[in-house]
Amino acid sequence: MYLFQISNYDDPAVDSETVELLHQCLEAESRRRCPAMWNAIDCIRTHAAKGPVREKRTVRYRIYGVFLLALGLLTLILGLMPPKTTAGIIVGGAVIIAGLLEFALARGRTPPRMPASCKKEAWKALKLRRAVDWEKFKTTIRFEDAGVTICAEEKEEHLSYTRIKSVFESLHLWLVVCDDERALLLQKKDLRSGNADSFLSDIISKMNTGTDASG
Repeated sequence: MYLFQISNYDDPAVDSETVELLHQCLEAESRRRCPAMWNAIDCIRTHAAKGPVREKRTVRYRIYGVFLLALGLLTLILGLMPPKTTAGIIVGGAVIIAGLLEFALARGRTPPRMPASCKKEAWKALKLRRAVDWEKFKTTIRFEDAGVTICAEEKEEHLSYTRIKSVFESLHLWLVVCDDERALLLQKKDLRSGNADSFLSDIISKMNTGTDASG
């Protein structure tokens, strides 16, 4: 069993890591919707990184960056055209980010900053959570063999593992995404029972195969 006692989201690292987790979620959803496109992108990235001569790698990064930006913009435009498709918007945005990354690598710079959409969603999510004094509003979340139980004051809510779509991890956080657009943002410092090192793999195993998440 994994038991979390939710505390206030006052760690400064939470802000940047929430953005990072949402970016992971965006790319994962894009990969799920268009695996063939991402297989091609991964091949392009691998090929661009090959070769002993830095100048040639730089040229390749720029060429592939232009290609990915064009592909991302085209996909995004098609997604925004009536009737709008969420898949097109998600995939287009993620591919544009991949193209910007190629340009950053070509210039020998650090990767581009996280997209504004991820920052906006992270700000909204943290604003809601920081509006609550979790020291007073006692809330626990248990991950057991039978499922997930959220206890808030006198109320309990149960979620089966089949309702969890994906799980992501950063240095101080886990993000558990459910099928009803809900997300559980868990701070590692709030883990009261269970092994933090095995949480991610155990929950993914429980989602995919139904094996015990024993902790």
